[in-house]
Amino acid sequence: MRRPLLAVVVPVCAIAVGATGCSALGGSTGGSSADGKTTTITLYNGQHEQTTQDLVAAFEKQNPSIKVNIRSDDEDALAQQIRQEGAKSPADVFYTENSPALESLQASGLLAPASGAALAAVPAKYDSPAGGSGGRDWVGVSARVSVMVVNTGQVPAGQTPTTVLQLADPKWKGRIALAGGETDLQPVVTSVAKAYGTARADQWLAALKANAASHMVPDNETVTSDVDRGQAAIGLVDNYYWYRQAVQDGGIGKTHSKVAYFAAGDPGYVLDVSGAAVLKSSTHKAAAEKFQEFLTSDTAQKIIATSDSFEYPIRPGVAANSELPPLDTLHPNSITVADLGDGSTAVSLLQKAQLL
Repeated sequence: MRRPLLAVVVPVCAIAVGATGCSALGGSTGGSSADGKTTTITLYNGQHEQTTQDLVAAFEKQNPSIKVNIRSDDEDALAQQIRQEGAKSPADVFYTENSPALESLQASGLLAPASGAALAAVPAKYDSPAGGSGGRDWVGVSARVSVMVVNTGQVPAGQTPTTVLQLADPKWKGRIALAGGETDLQPVVTSVAKAYGTARADQWLAALKANAASHMVPDNETVTSDVDRGQAAIGLVDNYYWYRQAVQDGGIGKTHSKVAYFAAGDPGYVLDVSGAAVLKSSTHKAAAEKFQEFLTSDTAQKIIATSDSFEYPIRPGVAANSELPPLDTLHPNSITVADLGDGSTAVSLLQKAQLL
């Protein structure tokens, strides 16, 4: 979901649905601690805002001497902003939905080494590959998988595609909803290109675009909603969009659509990781690292599990929302965070297909 960047951003000190804060952006004012001093850190947030607000509220409650200002926008826009700001960036922490935005900043040398405590809290496969110094520069926070949303009245069970390549079949022309500009699509494109080569991925995207030409929409929420209302038969999204939509519509048992998984190991079946990094330019690294460590803590992972986020917590021992199939029962392909890289191949292919 794309979000407008806020010109004036506020700390989250009380949470209500839709709230983004309650006082003006400042340095070390407000709050309370044993010595009366407060540190304010700035979080560049590419994650869904309600999830982030819940996490920040809990963090501030545990750490009353630290306040968090949230600046939310699309993760690619924020990554580009960090590059432009360089050493003068006001950001202390960057929190994303997907790993490529973090990888691109790691490659540019703009991230600080991740906290050892944060890295130790989650399996290494969910964290960044080794950075230029041999260390790891960001930590995984949560996960989700790419799926199809299928209208149950329009697509009989036996006709549901089993591979992402089948979405390019002409029989689906005019029946697919797609948000080409969403960053969640990029890992799937990278995976297809890795499995079949860029030429085949290019052909697939061209055919997919043709099939979705009448249902090109701005975001995955619209994809999910349009499929459920029967305006399209199939949509390609991450799993949590459907669950959130189902809750908003009165419950999972009341939908006109379902989640359908690709065949085990299919290139379209990607497990993608949300992560967080401390900026090398941060002037509040100790406080920023505390927030990074909090995101992988038992408290934060349970917030992710029990909120309407419908993402998978990745800290061992923390179960996902009971509506979700357990993470260890899923069968995504073997593409890794390192394989997904900085997303540049996917961006190039999407631009060529005029989907970006």
